[in-house]
Amino acid sequence: MKFLELNKKRHATKHFTDKPVDPKDVRTAIEIATLAPSAHNSQPWKFVVVREKNAELAKLAYGSNFEQVSSAPVTITLFTDTDLAKRARKIARVGGAKNFSEEQLQYFMKNLPAEFARYSEQ
Repeated sequence: MKFLELNKKRHATKHFTDKPVDPKDVRTAIEIATLAPSAHNSQPWKFVVVREKNAELAKLAYGSNFEQVSSAPVTITLFTDTDLAKRARKIARVGGAKNFSEEQLQYFMKNLPAEFARYSEQ
C-alpha cells in the first residue's frame, strides 16, 4: 500500500472491545515506533506497557484522552529522556560517527549540551 493511501485510511480509535491484545502485536508496535526519526538521533523515549491500572493512568492523560486510556485493554505509555544534556556527547558520537566530518562532530559535541539544556522538564 502506498504511503498516501495508508494515510488516507488511518483513523483514531475512540472505543475498544474487551478482546485481549496479543503481546506480539504490542511488541511489534513498539519496535515500529522506535524506528521514528528523532532530533539529533537522540531517541529519548522509553515505552511502558500498561495492562492494568489504566484508570489510574488515565488521570494523568492529556486532554480528552481520559476515556480512551481508561477503557483500553492495553496502553503503551511513552516517557522521554530528561538527561539529554548529559548524554549529548554520546548522542553526537553515535548519530554522527559515520556521517559527520571531524569538524561537524566536534561542533555537535560542543553545542548539543547547551541545546538540550534549554528543554523544559515538562
